Amino acid sequence: MVNSIIAKNNISIQKRILRCSQQSLSPFSHWAQNATTVAGLANGAPGSSLSTLNGNIGIRITNDDTLYIADSDNSRIVVIRSNSTTAVAIIQNGSDSNPLFSMPGDIFITEKYIYVADLGNSDVVRFFKNRTSPEIIAGIKGQYGNSDNTSTIGFCYSIFVDKNENLYVSDFTNNRVVRYSPNSSSGMPGMIIAGNGTSGNDSSQLNIPWGIFVNEVETLYVVDSFNHRVQIWNNGASFGVTVAGTGVNGNSLSELSYPSAIVVDLNGYMYIVDKGNSRIVRWAPNSNTGECIAACTGITDIGIDILHWPNALAFDSYGSLFISDGNNNRVQKFEILDCFSE
Repeated sequence: MVNSIIAKNNISIQKRILRCSQQSLSPFSHWAQNATTVAGLANGAPGSSLSTLNGNIGIRITNDDTLYIADSDNSRIVVIRSNSTTAVAIIQNGSDSNPLFSMPGDIFITEKYIYVADLGNSDVVRFFKNRTSPEIIAGIKGQYGNSDNTSTIGFCYSIFVDKNENLYVSDFTNNRVVRYSPNSSSGMPGMIIAGNGTSGNDSSQLNIPWGIFVNEVETLYVVDSFNHRVQIWNNGASFGVTVAGTGVNGNSLSELSYPSAIVVDLNGYMYIVDKGNSRIVRWAPNSNTGECIAACTGITDIGIDILHWPNALAFDSYGSLFISDGNNNRVQKFEILDCFSE
């Protein structure tokens, strides 16, 4: 009997020290309500040094828990190693006449490449991790596009690369999501896979799409920001289905307010940046309501448990939650407390 209890306790302890993957978070996971600042300054002061940020937007975390930040107003990508708060690298090459980026909005990291949504140049660039010269994979540098064609794009705040290396571009101002093939280059057309280029709220339209996520079966999740909802578009579909939010701006747990980003786990649970409400919500599949998991005070400001119109989220390999708190020029980490159900 004693040996049985000891064995059970050892299993419990071992379970709790194992890493909790972003893709397999338990629906019973919960996080500390007070965050720590892992990039930028806790007081929200902007700057351009190795330890400060200015208007950060997108973030990604690689398998070794390296944090990449689109430090937009500094026109650079900041790279921070696990357990550090100071940049180990700054991706910001180029010259004054030909800078590498102009206000990057998002980044995506694969085994081979770093992708950057270059907001100010209306394109997406890709380069090897050894930082050779970037190549344009979507859009034309400096040419702001419209909905008449897919050779150019407008403003892009979110990108995603699927398992086949197809690039998905959330064309924010043209109310569409466009997919580009792995061998695409500057000025090549893509395929519209969500939205029809006109602003609206019916099932075939989007209104300022922001965050996007593609799962293993190529289902596309679109954060339809100004429609205050999240849509899924099955592969090849001509319309979306609302899976979170009511389409009405609100602050109840059944509503969203100008959401901006999403991560979806293998069980279909959605983790949504509810930007207008300055909170993070978890939404179960086939549910009409979400659950607030971070920054649940109802306050938009600055503090250890408060965000100010956050932009993006990511998880590290332990399951801790990182938030790009751009209006406060910082990235906040909410430590995971338990990622296993009993």
